[in-house]
Amino acid sequence: MRAVKVFSLIFLVCAGLFLYPDGAGPASLIKIPKGAGLPGPFLSRLPVVVRQELETCLLALADGKSMALLRRNGVRFTILERNANKKEFVLVPIAAPGTLDSLRSRGKAVAVEPGTAVFWTESGRAAEAVPAGLPRKVLSSRPVRVDFKPIAAAGAPELRAAAADPLVEAIVALVSSSNLSSDVQSLQDFQTRYASTTNCEAAGEYLYGAFSALGLDVRFETFAFSGYTSRNVIAEKTGETFPDDVVVICAHYDSTSPSRETLAPGADDNASGVAAVLEAARVLAAYTFDFTVRFAAFSAEEWGLFGSRYHAAHQAGKRIVGVINLDMIGYADAMPEDVQIIVNSRSGWLADRFLAAASDYGSLNATKTVDASFVYSDHSPFWDNGYSALVATEDDPLTNPYYHQVSDTLGTLNPDFFTSGTRASVGLLAELAQPIKEGHPQTPVELFGLWDIYRSLFNTLSVVHVSWIGQADAAGYNVYRTSTPHFGYVKINDTPVTGTHFRDEDVSAGGTYYYVITAVGPTGLESNRSREMVPADLSVWESPSVRSLGSQAFKGIR
Repeated sequence: MRAVKVFSLIFLVCAGLFLYPDGAGPASLIKIPKGAGLPGPFLSRLPVVVRQELETCLLALADGKSMALLRRNGVRFTILERNANKKEFVLVPIAAPGTLDSLRSRGKAVAVEPGTAVFWTESGRAAEAVPAGLPRKVLSSRPVRVDFKPIAAAGAPELRAAAADPLVEAIVALVSSSNLSSDVQSLQDFQTRYASTTNCEAAGEYLYGAFSALGLDVRFETFAFSGYTSRNVIAEKTGETFPDDVVVICAHYDSTSPSRETLAPGADDNASGVAAVLEAARVLAAYTFDFTVRFAAFSAEEWGLFGSRYHAAHQAGKRIVGVINLDMIGYADAMPEDVQIIVNSRSGWLADRFLAAASDYGSLNATKTVDASFVYSDHSPFWDNGYSALVATEDDPLTNPYYHQVSDTLGTLNPDFFTSGTRASVGLLAELAQPIKEGHPQTPVELFGLWDIYRSLFNTLSVVHVSWIGQADAAGYNVYRTSTPHFGYVKINDTPVTGTHFRDEDVSAGGTYYYVITAVGPTGLESNRSREMVPADLSVWESPSVRSLGSQAFKGIR
């Protein structure tokens, strides 16, 4: 009976969205606390209606019938606004005293969890009514992906991904402190880069030219926001082995201040992040990589993340491995300073990889925080679309007294801290993209995995069959496994596998495992890792699409 209720609930919510897309019909904005008695199958389907995931709750649109079904199924929720159609809702941090009262003097504001409020106005654009200088995020106009995996505790012991890569060390050594300072000064010289000004557009032209001079593929990405248009600047270095798999490093190039139309130098916020992206592009341009590397400079972040929101929304269905967002990485209130890495639960592995890279390549202290409510920078739209992303920032809460001021200039930055943070970011970027090493075997490009579970009256045996397509320059292969995506791989074969499949019996039914393989050459040199694979249930072998993909790899296993 419970299952029938859940199914009918899911059906009606989905049907309501079909009948009233994008708030075209009767809709209310509601807050659903996480852990509010929602049945598991329903949780997994909530992204069709959710407009924002926060650390403690979900914000969603629902019509009257959907809310009635929520109540009938024992789901607690609070109605924030009954007439939500065609209204712009904005998330705003309210930790500072008086912020909530200030918002309420300009429109409607409700605290939805400690430190976070949702704000809206009866008409017009709510983002423009937010007091100047306050971070903001416009609520997604599309359904967002929700992650209900267990959240890793912040401050967990640091794990090691692997030993430092000598080639990555050589790449990181090319990062230049003087280049970083020069790029910050060049951006500062535009006087203001406030989105909607001609200065901001001129800064975009400068960035386009800088990326083009490196021989990268560059494009403008034009988007509309609040009655204006601006442009993201997107540059790419196409991967040799997995060109459709992308690693992103990004930063926003717009700035703001109380004199935003004429003077907003924005050295730390966020010329520092953009300079690091430019330097990453400069030092990586001379190398080849397995994965495509994307260097993105977003505009209109200070208006409500409009540039990154546009970009991330147009990546739906594409393979983005991870996103490194750099936002204010140059100011140090005291040395030694550390950089804070903030992620949601889906992106925990990426923070762990950054911490390792900071140790290996940046001589930098870094801390990890898991906080789905930290949504006020350009990583957040990638979270909304289900991608792993981190934001690296100098402090949370911010301690920079020049933040959003006309005094945010190059002279306030700490070059040693700035350079260390950039080197750690470049090290992580290069590791994720995998530089191709001369003389090493080619990276394996085909990897398949299938679960097989054997049950008897007294015992259950779980097996994962890992198979691949052989390659000409390999004398053998190594198989690696982890229970954390993209992190902590352990080799599970004693000697190189000379065939094209491996039987892993050291697994538990119901567990989640991730596999990669490497090719081993005749002299013992090892290739980069293959694309990561999660084994499927053996029953999918009957699927024509899986059978056509894996028939050669799994020949003779069954």
